[in-house]
Amino acid sequence: MANNAGVTAPNTPARNSGLPAELKSTPHAVGSAVVSEHIKTLGVEVDDVRPWIGRDVQNFKRCGADEMLQQLLERCTDPSQPLPPSEKSMLLEASLKAVLPICNGPGPVPQKMKKCLTKFCNAESERPSYPGFTQIANTALHELKKVNVSGIPAYKNDLETAILFHTNDPANISQEHQGKKSIRRPDVVVVSCKSAQDAVAEGTSTRIDHVRNYTCKSAPKGSNFQWMNVRSTLEFKRPKKRIPPPPSAYKMDYVVPAVLHMEYLKETDASAQPTDSTSSTSTQPTDSATDASAQPTNSTPATGPAQTSCKASNEIQNISDRLRSTTRSSTKRHLDLGSTEPSSTKRSRRAKESQSQEDEEKKKEPQRLHPVVQNGLYVAEMFAAHIARQHVISFIVNNDIIYLWWFDRQHTIQCAGINFVQDLPRFMVLLFIMQRMGYEQWGHHPIFEPTPGHEGEIFVEDKKKRKVDLHFDLKSKDRTTHFGLRGRATTLFPVKSRALSALPREDHFRNETIEFVAKLFWPEEARQSEPEILEEVYKIAKEDPDVLGHVPEMVWFHRFDETSTAIIRKALGIDYAGSRVLYAIVFRKLTPITTLSGDEFLLAWWEVVKCHRALWKRGVHHRDISPSNLMGYRLGGRFMSVLNDFDLSSILHILSSTRQDGPRGLERTGTVPFMALHLLSPDAIAGNVEHVYYHDAESFIWVLTWVCLRYDGGKLLRKGRPLDEWLTVDAMGCYEKKMGYLGTPHAVHPTRSHKENFKVAMHGLAMIYTHVGPFPSIPADDEAVFLMLQNHVPARVLEGNLLPV
Repeated sequence: MANNAGVTAPNTPARNSGLPAELKSTPHAVGSAVVSEHIKTLGVEVDDVRPWIGRDVQNFKRCGADEMLQQLLERCTDPSQPLPPSEKSMLLEASLKAVLPICNGPGPVPQKMKKCLTKFCNAESERPSYPGFTQIANTALHELKKVNVSGIPAYKNDLETAILFHTNDPANISQEHQGKKSIRRPDVVVVSCKSAQDAVAEGTSTRIDHVRNYTCKSAPKGSNFQWMNVRSTLEFKRPKKRIPPPPSAYKMDYVVPAVLHMEYLKETDASAQPTDSTSSTSTQPTDSATDASAQPTNSTPATGPAQTSCKASNEIQNISDRLRSTTRSSTKRHLDLGSTEPSSTKRSRRAKESQSQEDEEKKKEPQRLHPVVQNGLYVAEMFAAHIARQHVISFIVNNDIIYLWWFDRQHTIQCAGINFVQDLPRFMVLLFIMQRMGYEQWGHHPIFEPTPGHEGEIFVEDKKKRKVDLHFDLKSKDRTTHFGLRGRATTLFPVKSRALSALPREDHFRNETIEFVAKLFWPEEARQSEPEILEEVYKIAKEDPDVLGHVPEMVWFHRFDETSTAIIRKALGIDYAGSRVLYAIVFRKLTPITTLSGDEFLLAWWEVVKCHRALWKRGVHHRDISPSNLMGYRLGGRFMSVLNDFDLSSILHILSSTRQDGPRGLERTGTVPFMALHLLSPDAIAGNVEHVYYHDAESFIWVLTWVCLRYDGGKLLRKGRPLDEWLTVDAMGCYEKKMGYLGTPHAVHPTRSHKENFKVAMHGLAMIYTHVGPFPSIPADDEAVFLMLQNHVPARVLEGNLLPV
């Protein structure tokens, strides 16, 4: 195996994937991961990102308020000693008793809290409610310093650990994503006291009691916050003009809010529509939380936690169209990837003079978003700001109800709402938890980011008890980041390591570079691990010349078991099928195949086709052919192409016994723009089309076509680039785009450096055309499909008779 020190990949533990045994392929997952892979390519304008974030957040799971509070309290205790359910319940009860004196009584503290709450209730619109809420939260945090609960750490007077709520709107928070800038404007943020001090205007007092006053009054007057320093965000909605005032006294019982959970979409019969399909039947949003003014105004006390269902909201059909048709607003809402100016900026004089330019401006104007989607965008920014953030906790405040949202790489969990006016004790416990959470409890990995902003060397103790040093180059232009919520969330960094550089190498690896790249990602636990698959690949490489030298060299890997997303779901009683876990793999550095042109590119492409075919015959099915997975390296002046990225692959002989080549996990296998047309159909989306060799062969043709039309001289075209729209639509939308292209392939011309290669692509497109239509057919003979590809590759390329570069 590739770490060359006798390490063997662990067998993937048996785990229920959550998929019916009769499925022939993995149903396609949806979400921002599809667009994230192409941020650098597209720039990702406003409408490109939002629909995909919407897909990420719509299928959330639900839990009760007390259940979530119990789990968060437990996380503040010793994490190595899980508490039994009875003790977690007692811990919540003790916490409620401890905060009750701050809520009740004639003393100055309860009266101050009541005054703050009344001020918030009397605000008649959204923006004036920000300072009132911030004052409530920060006043409570100040008083909670004195509260102690057995088992919970005492308050730490540390500026990096202590937190403050801070009004942020109208200040912007920006961030770079693969060279593209995002600008957003959250209403209120949670930051450390140190970050709040750093944000005050020059010459202003930085005493914490003074800073606390500034946070309630306005956005930062000094430097704007950075996403790296934001612990959490709060998105506000205020459809009610007046809110019922606080009660005369509070009890410990849970007050059931008028709207228990926010609904993003109407619930429909999920079985009637396949995931990720575009149906003519559109589903309208159910803004039940947003329209809470239509609900009863009185909250209902209950004895104990509300019993809530874990059923997820079902997926909207054609969400992209629905989001694009949402009412636009010229108010503060919200800036996005590709935006460079605030949404309130007036159109230019030139735009006013030209109707056509004015229409173009309208198309680009930011839209008013559902708060659930807006919240998701902020969470994606917080994930992207850190190298290996495990989870993000964020909030939506709708009138007098606060909804806690837990995000990790599996899916979203929404906690039942807490009415912080009528149920102040529970809100105080939530603030108490946030105050006592350490940096790790906010979701930061203790190894990768032990302290805020850590960029130094880290050490990982692997399964062989070795301490492996890793120094990531987080500012490298070669860094590839992820923008999104669910999925593998793959990030790539150049990395240096003395320990890994000293490892011996096996003879069958040809890549001579001494440079390493680290891959951090969150695969599904039910899938075979990539190290396990690569171990099989290396065995084949030793015996097959078509594979030797054409697969990536894995130097080292580590699985961080403690990051499993199943842990919190088991504790909350939520189905954890599709759970994910963090992996780190270090490879020798490779170069994209897209940097090549002419015959050299075609030879590299063909050698990967041969490598893939050899592996398929031996039972290793790659299933994710895309330009980013075709890489290579130089060996004696010759480019050796590599079939890369095996984390969605499968090995035939060790798959589930219930089906010889059945699906493992819930994640789609393939990158949408390059997937075979059969796999983009509604049947395939539902998991009813078997993934066969022909489908990967077709993907190779789409990759060849893609490169011939979009790259010239080894560089991506900057202007007039065709096929961009394939990257921003869902599976059915991509099917329609590709079918449209098949009808008129000559309408788009290849670049100069790929003119001859496009002739090979055209023969491949003709092959695809013969197998689609009203009665599609799939060739059953894999070898015949391979020969169809081979027959159109020039003899000089097949023989490798090319001059070295």
